[in-house]
Amino acid sequence: MSLGASWQRREVGGQTQLFLLGDWRVAHLDGLLKRFDWRRESQGCAVIALNELEAGDSATLALLMEWTQVQESRGMTLQIRGISQPLQELVALYRLQDMLHIDHD
Repeated sequence: MSLGASWQRREVGGQTQLFLLGDWRVAHLDGLLKRFDWRRESQGCAVIALNELEAGDSATLALLMEWTQVQESRGMTLQIRGISQPLQELVALYRLQDMLHIDHD
Protein backbone atom coordinates (compact mmCIF):
# COMPACT_ATOMS: atom_id res chain seq x y z
CA MET A 1 0.00 0.00 0.00
CA SER A 2 1.36 3.39 -0.92
CA LEU A 3 1.35 6.22 1.56
CA GLY A 4 0.48 8.79 -1.08
CA ALA A 5 -2.88 9.99 -2.24
CA SER A 6 -3.87 11.70 -5.44
CA TRP A 7 -6.70 12.12 -7.89
CA GLN A 8 -7.27 11.97 -11.62
CA ARG A 9 -10.07 13.28 -13.80
CA ARG A 10 -10.97 10.73 -16.48
CA GLU A 11 -13.60 10.36 -19.16
CA VAL A 12 -15.47 7.07 -18.78
CA GLY A 13 -18.35 6.33 -21.12
CA GLY A 14 -18.70 9.99 -22.06
CA GLN A 15 -18.86 11.05 -18.40
CA THR A 16 -16.18 12.91 -16.46
CA GLN A 17 -15.29 11.04 -13.27
CA LEU A 18 -12.94 11.98 -10.46
CA PHE A 19 -10.90 8.95 -9.36
CA LEU A 20 -9.44 9.04 -5.87
CA LEU A 21 -6.15 7.13 -5.72
CA GLY A 22 -4.06 5.84 -2.85
CA ASP A 23 -4.65 6.34 0.85
CA TRP A 24 -7.30 8.88 1.85
CA ARG A 25 -7.36 8.26 5.58
CA VAL A 26 -7.21 11.23 7.95
CA ALA A 27 -3.47 10.92 8.59
CA HIS A 28 -2.74 11.61 4.92
CA LEU A 29 -5.49 14.08 4.04
CA ASP A 30 -4.05 17.30 5.44
CA GLY A 31 -1.27 17.66 2.91
CA LEU A 32 -3.39 16.40 0.06
CA LEU A 33 -6.25 18.79 0.71
CA LYS A 34 -3.87 21.73 0.77
CA ARG A 35 -3.23 20.97 -2.92
CA PHE A 36 -6.82 20.05 -3.84
CA ASP A 37 -9.32 22.63 -5.06
CA TRP A 38 -12.70 20.86 -5.20
CA ARG A 39 -14.36 23.63 -7.22
CA ARG A 40 -11.67 23.48 -9.91
CA GLU A 41 -10.87 19.76 -9.84
CA SER A 42 -14.51 18.66 -9.88
CA GLN A 43 -15.71 20.78 -12.79
CA GLY A 44 -18.15 18.67 -14.76
CA CYS A 45 -17.73 15.64 -12.47
CA ALA A 46 -20.92 13.95 -11.35
CA VAL A 47 -19.14 10.76 -10.25
CA ILE A 48 -16.49 10.03 -7.66
CA ALA A 49 -14.82 6.68 -8.40
CA LEU A 50 -13.27 4.89 -5.44
CA ASN A 51 -12.22 1.74 -7.33
CA GLU A 52 -8.53 2.58 -6.95
CA LEU A 53 -8.70 3.80 -3.38
CA GLU A 54 -6.27 1.82 -1.24
CA ALA A 55 -7.64 2.97 2.11
CA GLY A 56 -10.30 5.24 3.51
CA ASP A 57 -11.93 6.04 6.85
CA SER A 58 -14.51 8.33 8.40
CA ALA A 59 -12.51 11.35 7.20
CA THR A 60 -12.96 10.10 3.64
CA LEU A 61 -16.71 9.90 4.21
CA ALA A 62 -16.71 13.42 5.66
CA LEU A 63 -15.12 14.70 2.44
CA LEU A 64 -17.63 12.81 0.33
CA MET A 65 -20.47 14.33 2.37
CA GLU A 66 -19.03 17.83 1.89
CA TRP A 67 -18.57 17.32 -1.85
CA THR A 68 -22.11 15.90 -2.12
CA GLN A 69 -23.48 19.04 -0.49
CA VAL A 70 -21.42 21.30 -2.77
CA GLN A 71 -22.74 19.54 -5.88
CA GLU A 72 -26.32 19.58 -4.55
CA SER A 73 -26.02 23.35 -4.07
CA ARG A 74 -25.14 23.46 -7.79
CA GLY A 75 -28.20 21.36 -8.64
CA MET A 76 -26.18 18.21 -9.36
CA THR A 77 -26.32 14.77 -7.78
CA LEU A 78 -22.88 13.34 -7.01
CA GLN A 79 -22.70 9.57 -7.54
CA ILE A 80 -20.12 7.49 -5.66
CA ARG A 81 -18.89 4.35 -7.40
CA GLY A 82 -16.55 1.53 -6.46
CA ILE A 83 -16.91 1.93 -2.69
CA SER A 84 -15.08 -0.72 -0.66
CA GLN A 85 -16.79 -3.01 1.83
CA PRO A 86 -15.14 -1.30 4.84
CA LEU A 87 -16.38 2.11 3.68
CA GLN A 88 -19.84 0.67 2.99
CA GLU A 89 -19.88 -0.60 6.57
CA LEU A 90 -19.00 2.90 7.84
CA VAL A 91 -21.78 4.39 5.69
CA ALA A 92 -24.22 1.97 7.32
CA LEU A 93 -22.83 2.59 10.81
CA TYR A 94 -23.19 6.37 10.45
CA ARG A 95 -26.52 6.00 8.57
CA LEU A 96 -25.34 8.02 5.59
CA GLN A 97 -27.21 5.98 2.96
CA ASP A 98 -29.72 8.79 2.37
CA MET A 99 -27.07 11.48 2.06
CA LEU A 100 -24.47 9.72 -0.09
CA HIS A 101 -25.64 8.50 -3.49
CA ILE A 102 -23.76 5.21 -3.73
CA ASP A 103 -23.92 3.23 -6.96
CA HIS A 104 -23.65 -0.43 -5.98
CA ASP A 105 -23.25 -1.72 -9.57
